[in-house]
Amino acid sequence: MTGTLTEADLQRMTRSGMPPLTREEGLALFDAALGSTEPMALPVRLDLTALRQQGDVPPLLRSLIRTPGRRAAAATAVGDAAAAFAQRLAGLTAAEGCEVVLDAVRGQVAAVLGHAGATDIDQDRAFLDLGFDSLTAVELRNRLSALTGIRLPATLLFDYPTPTELVDHLHARLAPEPSSGPEAILGELERLEKTFGGLDVTEEMHEQIAGRLEVLRAKWTALRATAASAGPDASSSDEDFDFASASDEEVFDLLDNELGLS
Repeated sequence: MTGTLTEADLQRMTRSGMPPLTREEGLALFDAALGSTEPMALPVRLDLTALRQQGDVPPLLRSLIRTPGRRAAAATAVGDAAAAFAQRLAGLTAAEGCEVVLDAVRGQVAAVLGHAGATDIDQDRAFLDLGFDSLTAVELRNRLSALTGIRLPATLLFDYPTPTELVDHLHARLAPEPSSGPEAILGELERLEKTFGGLDVTEEMHEQIAGRLEVLRAKWTALRATAASAGPDASSSDEDFDFASASDEEVFDLLDNELGLS
């Protein structure tokens, strides 16, 4: 039954508190079960120390591991770790914060999959392609919940199928961006910049997007010019044009006129 398990699978079993049996141990337990008068026997190897460190002991094993005080201490430790991680994000820009969360996610992914380092984890590759299954997905969810202090769903990796998407989700919950003001605008620009990567840009798409970006640039420049206007001496060919309420088509027409294209 375990002949096809990888080294990463065996490491996961060990971390969960149930290290695999050697061939000799398995045969010895089988012989012991045959010679026993007990109606049922469970040949399993338990690492009680590893089970205690998980904090939430499975109900089936709680008669073996009585740790009410330890569970409370573990909960306190998780809270302290989450507070420390949130403190690391304090005062960072959205881009800097996402990098911190990305490093943390990569580190946890590497630990779950048994990789030596986190730098080789492709942030845009799907978790399923990285080698995750239902068991490792839950383990990663548990690790990230402990790290962030956020109650995360068991479907986390299916809801956010790549590290990049997961990082955006976690960062938004850990350090929500303001809904208005300069930081909100800069955050939107950073997200927009990220979407450029990997696009297969056609000529038509380039023209459409370049046009929309030019409209935004013109509106932003107009806002600055309006703020800089000191009084009646300030003049501009666009002073009567209302950029705030103008449609994109109207701004395009104005740009064409300014550039002599119409």
